[in-house]
Amino acid sequence: MWLRYSILRPIAILVARGEKYRLRYTGTENVPTHGPFIVVANHQTAVDPIAVALALHKTLKRTAMIPWGKVEIAQGLEGPLGSFLWWVFKVIPIDREVDGEMIRAIRASLDYLRKGKIIMVFPEGSRYPKGELGPFMFGVANLARGAPAPILPIACWRREEDGGVQVNIGKPFFMPNISRPLKKLTELEEKAEDRFSNRIDVLKQWSEGVTRDRKGMKMIANMIGLVVLNIERQEISFDAFCKMAEAEDNRFLQDKILELLPEGFRKVADKEGIAETQRYQDQKKSQAPSQTDEAAKE
Repeated sequence: MWLRYSILRPIAILVARGEKYRLRYTGTENVPTHGPFIVVANHQTAVDPIAVALALHKTLKRTAMIPWGKVEIAQGLEGPLGSFLWWVFKVIPIDREVDGEMIRAIRASLDYLRKGKIIMVFPEGSRYPKGELGPFMFGVANLARGAPAPILPIACWRREEDGGVQVNIGKPFFMPNISRPLKKLTELEEKAEDRFSNRIDVLKQWSEGVTRDRKGMKMIANMIGLVVLNIERQEISFDAFCKMAEAEDNRFLQDKILELLPEGFRKVADKEGIAETQRYQDQKKSQAPSQTDEAAKE
């Protein structure tokens, strides 16, 4: 797969820098020299995946990048360019009509991350009109919440002056620790999810201090491998692991992208995003122990 990208990259550069796309990118100094890390980007143009790949070209000489992609792209419903990009990249398929698809995507992403690869996600799920940042789906928030890997924020848009494609790369960051009430902390976190979440927060704090060179990123990959090992030992159900994020995590990621976009961009809500948020929150509520269950434990 990555051989295909390496062979086609010179052609992609010529096309991207041509009159139609006029690709430019800034912030390349922020890109880690090696994986693993998670690329989170907004989606404005059909060439965003290639534009992001070209902006990360120095790192991609050393490691592969695997994007999430909806299955409609492979089916040709996004046009021939989408089908071509699906063929170039080893895509993690997302079929939103299939139950448990997010769980499968997160599982595959963890396997790639612990091998030092890069995962790329467009959390909006589809392209949004000029000047709009759409609602984020919960898949990347759950991956970012559960994997102690750096997140590289990237903004894509069409420039006003010439209509060219612009890519702006921000500084890597980690998801902030989950804030918990003091009462809950003093109860020694009896739920397996809480204990596991605390452990991941500790790993993320440790990962923040390592260097972003090959040695440091390999240590982060090992930490991700430790998370996977704990899941395999069933210290937490994988279904619960894949639903650790909250609505504020999505907003946090959105704001990180919005900071990189030009003035005038705004966050918008649509029916699909609102419905997805409601479904996710309902699922989390259905998993939470009831007051009766808690009383029975006592």
